[in-house]
Parts: sequence; C-alpha cells; structure tokens
Amino acid sequence: MGENRIMHRIWLRCDPAHGALAALIPCDGMAETRLQAVADLERWLRGISSASAVSRPTSYQAQRLDLLLSILDLRGELDVTSHEVARRLIYPRLDVGRGSAWKSSPERRRTQRLIREAEALAAGGYRALLADRAGRQK
Repeated sequence: MGENRIMHRIWLRCDPAHGALAALIPCDGMAETRLQAVADLERWLRGISSASAVSRPTSYQAQRLDLLLSILDLRGELDVTSHEVARRLIYPRLDVGRGSAWKSSPERRRTQRLIREAEALAAGGYRALLADRAGRQK
C-alpha cells in the first residue's frame, strides 16, 4: 500500500463475520462529509481504492495541523509560556529574544495567534476542517 495509507477508526457493535456492516450517519451539517468517509471506507474494504482527495488535507494543511497539535501537546505541560512554544516549535533556529524585545516582536504576535488557533481547534474548531473544507487555510 505504500504512502497512501490512511487510518480508519471503526466502532463495531457486533462481530463483522455475522453479516454486513452498517453505518449510522446523523443528518446534520456534516452528513455529506460523513457519507464521503463511509464511501471511502467501503471502497477501501473492497480493496478498490484509497480515500478520495476530498478527505485528505493539502500538504500545507497537514504541516499546519501538525504544528497546531504540537502546540497543544506542549501547552498541555505545566507552565509552558508562549516564549517557550516559539523557541521550541515555531522558531527553533532563531533567537526569539527575551523581555521587551520578545514582547514587542512579530514572532510573539504570530506565536500567540497560533496558540489561539490551536486552542480553538481543540475546543471544536476541528469540525470545520471536516465540513466543506472550511478548514482550508488562507
């Protein structure tokens, strides 16, 4: 399968050997996205093809999501400041300064924006990534 591997998480309420699988899809604003995911899974189970391009993030999106998730992981540790986030994740090869140099820097403002974006993602904003590609970055 190579580099086109995709992880599917499935909750089976019975032994799949006893019959066909069924999917319960809520009819809400994400129904179309969920139906596409089920169609992708069904094709994969039959060995026909990998997931559709609609369900995969662009390279830029994947890198940005990786950064946002890394920020959330790091911020999950106690007493991690925005300066530490910048130093370890966003600007690892740059001396981001200290004190007033840091407080007035564009790097600090960008770091704070990324932290807010990561926190919004964790608070439910991740759903926008799934609905009509609303999570596509500008």
